[in-house]
Amino acid sequence: MGICTCATDCITQPQLKLETITQNIQTCHNAAKQTITLCTSTISTGDKLVTTGESIKESLIGAVTDLDAESFAVIADLMDGDMAREAKELAASMRTHSNKCMELSMSMVKSLEDSVDALPDAIESYIENKAQQSITDELSTEERGLATNIDEDVKELSTCIDAIENLKLMTAIQSGSNAFTAIASKSEICRKIFGIIRKFANSITTITEAILALDVSAVISKVKDMLKAIGLCRYIKQFAEGCKGLMEKIVSLFEGTAGKLSLLWKALSSAKDRMAESLMDVIEAQSSCERAGEKMNKLRSSTDGMERQLNPESSLTLLKSFNHNRFGDSINAAREIDDEMMGAKSKMEQAANAIQQEYNSLPPMITDGISDTVDDDDDVELAKTRIASMESELDDMEKSIETIKSADSLQAGKVLYDEVSNLPQKIDACQDMIEICRNCASKGKLSIDSFLGKWSLETAVSQIQQMCRLVSTSVFMKEVVVQIQRILSVMSRLLDELSKRVKSVANQAHQFLNESGVESRVESMIDSAGDAVADKLGSMIGKFNF
Repeated sequence: MGICTCATDCITQPQLKLETITQNIQTCHNAAKQTITLCTSTISTGDKLVTTGESIKESLIGAVTDLDAESFAVIADLMDGDMAREAKELAASMRTHSNKCMELSMSMVKSLEDSVDALPDAIESYIENKAQQSITDELSTEERGLATNIDEDVKELSTCIDAIENLKLMTAIQSGSNAFTAIASKSEICRKIFGIIRKFANSITTITEAILALDVSAVISKVKDMLKAIGLCRYIKQFAEGCKGLMEKIVSLFEGTAGKLSLLWKALSSAKDRMAESLMDVIEAQSSCERAGEKMNKLRSSTDGMERQLNPESSLTLLKSFNHNRFGDSINAAREIDDEMMGAKSKMEQAANAIQQEYNSLPPMITDGISDTVDDDDDVELAKTRIASMESELDDMEKSIETIKSADSLQAGKVLYDEVSNLPQKIDACQDMIEICRNCASKGKLSIDSFLGKWSLETAVSQIQQMCRLVSTSVFMKEVVVQIQRILSVMSRLLDELSKRVKSVANQAHQFLNESGVESRVESMIDSAGDAVADKLGSMIGKFNF
């Protein structure tokens, strides 16, 4: 159907304001040309945004595909670097263009509607009823789909925004990838929408140019084209509104994604740096424990054979020749061991304090749902049992010291022999404790190595827990070192008391040997035996005529 049959008659009606119509069409024409220029610029911007979004997504996926601790800073820089800033600016530019496009479309619609208002009532009513229907055939299947699905696209972006707002360590990789996939795909939709808007604006420009080229009296003959232009303008408005909604979500999603991911990966990068810096402290703690173990062997060597010289059944001359400096060497070795273990404890504490502080500064998106309590493994359980048993051994050594102090001359030899005989067992117990500390330092190093190694979705939580594990290991090691220091302190006092009593007993033995003449008779017997043997050998040599 065409225009109503009374259209020709209507031309002569007084309410037909042809000049007003022409002015409004000129305004629409100018707005359409601005829209074309704007869309051309926006499409170029959209191309860049799509490309940049894809690049960020691919870089993110590439970084997390072979993820290790060194990747954290790379991803953080990606989220906060030039490419991300460019994408943010491009998205903001497209949002601004969408707003401007809406303003222009509203101006075009208003201009044409004002033109319609200047037409006779019958024509105006016809146009109002048919305007939207008139361009149905102008839309392709894809264009109609874009118009229909904009609300779903906005909902999809809203879902991504919610995921980013509730970002967790376990979801960071997937949510970040999904976000930039959505940014790229929805930016492509917006770019297509601006292409449609430009196409419609070109059509409007063609229509308005044709109308403006006519004599004012012939304008009414283009009512059908005006009808089409109105429908196009309304579609432009609809598309621009949809694009504005999409770009609002894209900008929000981008800002949220870049901000949250940057915060997360910067925090992990900082934790990586702290773990790497603490590695040397842990290695030094392990080395101190190893040196302490070597010096414990030295302590053990310094006490070897003491019990033989102090055996009540041994010759008094052995006791007389006892080297009292051996006790001093043992005490010095114990002090050196104590210094090494103090150094080991200090280094582990230094590492643990730095890592604990770093863990406490991690954002909740990383630590939520992660327990900072670490269950003891079998080695720790055994070590705790060993520590508990040390209390009785410490009590025994304290009693031994009192026994040595209170022993009279008759008892002293037996008491000294018993206590010196028990020294290797006490030294071995202390050696075991040092080995426990060395294992603690070794586990601390393994925790750091694990954190600095490969990461994945499956291991992320476990690797964050390595920070807690190292702190827990350090606390336990401190307890063990305290026990070692107690053992060494009591052992040094025991060695000192043994030294005093052995020296006293040795002096008594020396005095007894001198006063009794036993030593001189023994020496005389040895000399006589030596002379006899020499004479006998001389006689035998003479017989064989050598």
